[in-house]
Amino acid sequence: MSLKHFCYLLVLMCATSFYAQETYLDTFTSTFYGSNEGTQNFSSDWFESADDGNAWGGRIQITGGRLRFRNLDNRYIYRFVPLAGASSATLTLDYDANSAGGEAIDVYIYNADNNQWNFVERIDGGTGTLTYNLTNAQIDSNPAVIFYRGDTNWGNNDTIYIDNVQFSATFGSEVLVDDVTVNENAGTATFTVRHSGSAASGPYSVNYTTSNISAIAGQDYTASSGTLNFDGTIWDTETITVFITDDTIFEGDETFSFSFVSTTDPNIDITDTATGTILANDALIITDGGSATTCDDIFLDSGGISNYSDNEDLVYTICPDTANNYTQVNFDQFDVIPGDILYVYDGNSTGATLIGQYDNDNIPTQIFATNTNGCLTFRFTSNNNTTGNGWQASVSCSPPGPKIVVNDVYVDEDSGSAIFTVTHVRDRHGYSWLFGFIETPFTVEYMVSDGTANNGSDYISVNGTLTFTGEVGNVQTFSVPIVDDGVPELVEYFTVGFSDATAQYASVDYSDTANGYINSQILANDPLTLFQEFDGYYDYSTTGGSLRTNDNNTDACSITTSSSNTLIAPIPNTGTIKKAYLYWAHSSTVVDGTVTFEGQTVNANYQYQTTLTNRNFYGYVSDVTDIVAGVANPSTNVFDFSGLSIDNSNTYCSSATVLGGWTLFVFYEDPNLPAVNINLYQGFDGLSNDGNSFTLDSFYAIAGAGAKASFLSWEGDSTLDGNSSGTTNPNGERLSITNQANQDFTLSGDGGQTGNNAYNSTMYDNTTTPDYNVNTTYGVDLDTYDISTYISPGDSQVTANVDVGQDFLISAAVVLKVPSNLIAGTVFEDVNYGGGQGRNMTDANGVGISSAIVELYESDGTFVRRTTSKVSGDYSFGGMADGDYYVKLVNSTVRSNRDNGINCTTCVPIQTFRSYGDVTNTIEVLTEIGGTDPTAFSDSALGVFDDSQSLSLVSIASSGVANIDFGFNFNTIVNTNEFGQGSLEQFILNSNTLGETGLDIEANSIFDPAVEEDVSIFMIPPTGDSFGRTADVNYNAAGYFNILIDDSNELSTITGTNTIIDGRTQAAYSGDVNSGTVGAGGTSVGVSNIALPNYERPEIQVHRDKGDVFISEGNNVTIRNLSVFADKNSAIVAEQGSLNVVQNLIGVDATANNSGDLKVGVENKGADINVDGNYLSTITESAILIDGGNSSIIQNNHFINNGSTACDDSILLADGSGVIIRQNYIEASASTAIDGEDKVDSIIITENSLTTSGQDGGNCQGNPQQMAVKLAGNGSSVTNNKIYQNGGAGIAIVDGSSNLISQNSIYANGTVIPSLGIDLDMDGVTLNDTADSDSGPNNLENFPVINSAFISGTNLVVTGWTSPGSTVEVFFTDINEGTATLGDNQLGLTQDYGEGQIYIGTAVEGSSDDQDATSSSLYLDNDGNTDNTNKYKFVFPLPSGTAVGDLITTTGTRSNSTSEFSPEVVIKTYTVITNRNITYRIKSN
Repeated sequence: MSLKHFCYLLVLMCATSFYAQETYLDTFTSTFYGSNEGTQNFSSDWFESADDGNAWGGRIQITGGRLRFRNLDNRYIYRFVPLAGASSATLTLDYDANSAGGEAIDVYIYNADNNQWNFVERIDGGTGTLTYNLTNAQIDSNPAVIFYRGDTNWGNNDTIYIDNVQFSATFGSEVLVDDVTVNENAGTATFTVRHSGSAASGPYSVNYTTSNISAIAGQDYTASSGTLNFDGTIWDTETITVFITDDTIFEGDETFSFSFVSTTDPNIDITDTATGTILANDALIITDGGSATTCDDIFLDSGGISNYSDNEDLVYTICPDTANNYTQVNFDQFDVIPGDILYVYDGNSTGATLIGQYDNDNIPTQIFATNTNGCLTFRFTSNNNTTGNGWQASVSCSPPGPKIVVNDVYVDEDSGSAIFTVTHVRDRHGYSWLFGFIETPFTVEYMVSDGTANNGSDYISVNGTLTFTGEVGNVQTFSVPIVDDGVPELVEYFTVGFSDATAQYASVDYSDTANGYINSQILANDPLTLFQEFDGYYDYSTTGGSLRTNDNNTDACSITTSSSNTLIAPIPNTGTIKKAYLYWAHSSTVVDGTVTFEGQTVNANYQYQTTLTNRNFYGYVSDVTDIVAGVANPSTNVFDFSGLSIDNSNTYCSSATVLGGWTLFVFYEDPNLPAVNINLYQGFDGLSNDGNSFTLDSFYAIAGAGAKASFLSWEGDSTLDGNSSGTTNPNGERLSITNQANQDFTLSGDGGQTGNNAYNSTMYDNTTTPDYNVNTTYGVDLDTYDISTYISPGDSQVTANVDVGQDFLISAAVVLKVPSNLIAGTVFEDVNYGGGQGRNMTDANGVGISSAIVELYESDGTFVRRTTSKVSGDYSFGGMADGDYYVKLVNSTVRSNRDNGINCTTCVPIQTFRSYGDVTNTIEVLTEIGGTDPTAFSDSALGVFDDSQSLSLVSIASSGVANIDFGFNFNTIVNTNEFGQGSLEQFILNSNTLGETGLDIEANSIFDPAVEEDVSIFMIPPTGDSFGRTADVNYNAAGYFNILIDDSNELSTITGTNTIIDGRTQAAYSGDVNSGTVGAGGTSVGVSNIALPNYERPEIQVHRDKGDVFISEGNNVTIRNLSVFADKNSAIVAEQGSLNVVQNLIGVDATANNSGDLKVGVENKGADINVDGNYLSTITESAILIDGGNSSIIQNNHFINNGSTACDDSILLADGSGVIIRQNYIEASASTAIDGEDKVDSIIITENSLTTSGQDGGNCQGNPQQMAVKLAGNGSSVTNNKIYQNGGAGIAIVDGSSNLISQNSIYANGTVIPSLGIDLDMDGVTLNDTADSDSGPNNLENFPVINSAFISGTNLVVTGWTSPGSTVEVFFTDINEGTATLGDNQLGLTQDYGEGQIYIGTAVEGSSDDQDATSSSLYLDNDGNTDNTNKYKFVFPLPSGTAVGDLITTTGTRSNSTSEFSPEVVIKTYTVITNRNITYRIKSN
């Protein structure tokens, strides 16, 4: 490189190093108005004005990777860009205006500072690139680019494209710092400073400082200053930490500033500053005679964050700062020593009603005012003894209106139910009347949720409605069922609250909640009872330890704080932990139900107590399954236990009864194990000279090998045995086994004991190799014995005996395990089954079903016994001899785990899975969807073998068989029955009750249901069913299923949320067997030629002889892909809520043949409905009837041959609002296609094709009903429709005003009787009158009169008269465009009053479009049309194919009221300019 070139490059680098080039770019490659593809982001998305606001629709949209403008008229679009701070900026963009059709887009830069639009360039033809350099003022304003229409005469196909919109901006270097907000107690505030803009020429430094605003350095924060060093690269970041002072002064939020002082590089902008905000933690402090008016504060005692003082007597009042509100105080912390008292009064003084007086024996929670001034007054008194921390409370306000409160309830577990009392405590509900106040009812919904108590096992969740009279003091109650499981547990609670209120005259405050406390009490000297069974391929292992450090002889008082140990027997790698229970016990007068296990806090689930003279002992049990299952390798893990308080005072120490220890029982499942019965007995039984026995039965011993027994006892003593003085138990002290032959075997070897000192503080296990024998677990005795030699094959009973001599001990747990003949399995719910093959519990991610009844039968059907599934869904049978057995699951007892399922006795599922087999082979049945007989109305009764729906054969031969599982689903329909399990009716009942939370039904081959959609799963067997099921009797050879609802068995009203009845799920299973389409699918409708969807023949048809078929009152209900018809009434009725009716055949059967005598297809009485993509045919009265609701969208449907008399319409609008009718094909209606005669307002009718209406409508109660559209309300719009070949008028406006008719294609109407395209008042041509002074429908708006129409070069020039400001639309008539002939629309007059078939353009009189400013010009034609009004001259681009002799017509619109069509006029050459039917003169000035 030459020296000259090197120096040039160096200069160039130096000149550019202080500035960065940034770009803001949108290439429109994504159909999204927020794309950012440059180095920086725009400051907004693209915003449309007067269009639909979507990037994918409307006249402005992104398509084909470009921004398209078509038929723009008054629409435009803009986007902001953040350029402030740039030294220069350039806009570039590409355009394609080859299809502009003479139209244009103007590009502007919007100056956001002065609100000025700065013109850049007009784009009106060709392709190219626009480049524009922004001014400094524009840059600094953070401007926007605007694309605005050049004029309002855009034709339908006039199109301009914009692409690659980019701003390129050059920025300098700067340092930026962000504001920081912290709490006062945060300790520090950290400011982040970064180098922005462009890179600097090299490293530099910046000096900074802090300064006071409202915060004071030294008091609120520590002042800071210093130097930051930057390397000069973009985004180099430094941080500064400022220390915050958390003082004890209660004050408001405070601020200080952070700023830069100087820099070593003068090219760096250091003007940016930041504010540090310290959020206060101050509050209201109670002072004598003080008061506050507030609705958002913290209220503290006199000590603030410290204790209050002795000898206080303070009175303080808090009132709301909002009129008519009520003060409410929630106490977050409270510590008032008894003897000190906080009094609270309902008013603004201590003379008001006393609400309560509170100390640590009566702690307040929420206190609220009910008096008219809304105030609360607090009086606090303290004596001269100990003080407390006082209180901290949140102050808020409640708005006026009724308030309800509910009280906590305390019940014993065996009480049966907890009854809650709810009281209306404030502000009566109703209205004032002449003679006083009338109280009116209001309702509140209540609900129950888990606290520490669990729904199903501790209580039964309920919900419902309470109705209050409106009178203050009115009380309502509801009850919650309590489950008495007989298990000793700590006090548990559930929560009741309120979810909604309905009140006509006020808002109800239902924020109060309450707890229901279930007291199962601490059981004293509780004998051991059966706690849990494990039946299947199970085993268990144990471990434990003591917190005592010496035996009684060495030091009976010494203790430690922690203990650890490993499992005595390892768990196989193939094992899965199912349950783990932690037991602990201690000598203490104080409960300690919280300990630390494996570093985690563990709370007791069960608590026990026993005493010995003046000494007290507590025992506890906790389910620690999750903790143990989370250990990587439980077999080698060292389990740690700590945190237990132990009383080793002289009370216990002197009598050698200090106790503190723990044990762990881990139960696991392993498919490689033999089947066993395991029983776990649990309690806390203080024994001396006494004994107990525990019997395991209901098994059938395979062999003795593997049988074992474990015994846990506390407080055993190695120095006392059955020979000790004072022993009176004849059995002495021993552990023993009694077998079925009634032989006793003493268990010995524990710690070397000879059989009379079983409780010798050892951990022993002789089922392992070698024996495990540790004698240092002082006070803890955990022994496991091999009892295989005491059990013979075929035994069905074994008993473990615990005998105690003089030594006091506490028996806590016994476990017995015997290999056994058994049958075990799980009942589960396949919640999200989506059809097809059934799934086992693992594949389904199934949820166990509790309390389902399972029955056992001999192979000949003889009933043996029954059991119920546990909370986990597990069940088991034991004690069977070898042989074949049947297991029956009683379907009617299966309850869903979904919300509300546990209480739903009307909810019935169908079977989706079962398994059967023997010990060597368990076979899964995946194809028996619906059970043994899918057509059955119900399962057989309890104890009945025949006709059982869920039945599995199991073979037992000296073995146990597990995994005999049954799966169920509540959404599946497997038959065409009118009711009963697996029917459509049963699906509706299930869906009405069961909640959708957690529902996510699996995808099928056609669609994937959305989360929480409650979709029907049709799985009805056809002929040749792929699963081998017998075809349903109502399967039609044409390929569909017929569900007939008898008059006496109507379908239940749909009241659920997200209920979706979707026939596509049947096709997903059995295929598109009813293949083919019906109707005009694919046909183009409307002026925009939008293609209709295909109307597929469904596989399911539902009909009824008489009465409505479906009635919906739920929200987001969908009825889809069905054939629905009836002989009378309606197919589908929407009473309330919201309903989607999609892709159905309505009024015909599944092959589209006329069936029944259906009166109404879809009726909306008060819902929001969407009727989309349906085929509606041969419906006798109205295919769709709208007589209520706030939203009715009717779109993409095909209506044909609907109505049977002169008054029967396709769509009848009788009431309601929000009606949109778009993109439908409505043909061959007996009467009107769309009838709005009942004065429904604001109807939108757009892009439809309406034809051959009114074929039978000549005499509807004396009036013709032959038009396509009939309107009588206000504010409707009829746009872009094709309206043709109807029996009468195209559009008839019979009442109302401001009904817009625009850009439709109306032609060849009046096929039955000569009629107009648009008829105001249904009286033929409404002649124009002077000053348009007549009144009537659409104000009987005068139509524009055409004086001349001629071709001038490439333009069509139209002149004439019209009302001032009228919007004139010009059309080619149906005579030259269609099949009509001259004279068709004279209606007794001399001229044809044309129908506008092809829209030419729009112009506004008096606007820039109008080239004739003449006003007050009088005209009169041969028919008597006359007015003294303005002249117009409009010039339109000449439409392709226009020829001399073509006819045109016009409409005029003012205030959205559109006229009839004007008389037709022939397009002439330029030399002939006069309509000879008109004479006129211009008044002289």
